[in-house]
Amino acid sequence: MTEASNQRYGMDRPAVGGTVWGKIALRAGIAVLLLVAGGVFTLLGERALGGGQGANETRVYTYQDDWRIVCPPVTPATPNCELTSQVTNSTTGGVLLTLSVLDTPQGRQLSLTVPHGVMLDPGLGFTIGTEPTRVRPYETCLAQGCFALVTLDADTLKSLNGNMGGQVAVAVPNNPQAVAIPFTLRGFAQGYNELQRMKSRRSGFFSFLRG
Repeated sequence: MTEASNQRYGMDRPAVGGTVWGKIALRAGIAVLLLVAGGVFTLLGERALGGGQGANETRVYTYQDDWRIVCPPVTPATPNCELTSQVTNSTTGGVLLTLSVLDTPQGRQLSLTVPHGVMLDPGLGFTIGTEPTRVRPYETCLAQGCFALVTLDADTLKSLNGNMGGQVAVAVPNNPQAVAIPFTLRGFAQGYNELQRMKSRRSGFFSFLRG
């Protein structure tokens, strides 16, 4: 009787062990599924709040009506979103100035684009608040206009976040004085913080789903 019992228990042990490991595997599988489902539901919720835009569509977020983030679909050519603002002519509606935060091989910079027809040799004047004017050379002229770059170092970011506006000054032919183009910084700080967060998310685990 004892020998039969020992044999029976010896046969039962693998079955008991298999049941325990099966439960562990099942629980681990459920945890993984919940993690994936949570990420998918979060993504769906974000897209619902963002107007239901699809993975292949460009998304735009506006901050205080002055600065906006443009997020194109994620590709090797467009890995990040862009923070931008425009100054338009109140009479004609034409764009006088475009400011854009760009990630370049030299680091993060602020691009300042003005219309064609400016005098290139004097460069472009850039002022934040009441700070001294910085003169920046033009990099080149493209279809959108001629642009100069300002490096977004810690001091420049502090100034942009802490002021309400600034101006760009350009030299134009047959005008003895530079033409000043004021711009607003309302919404810049909020937009820049959000740009940092979006950059992290787009390079994260679910970036292939976010578009």
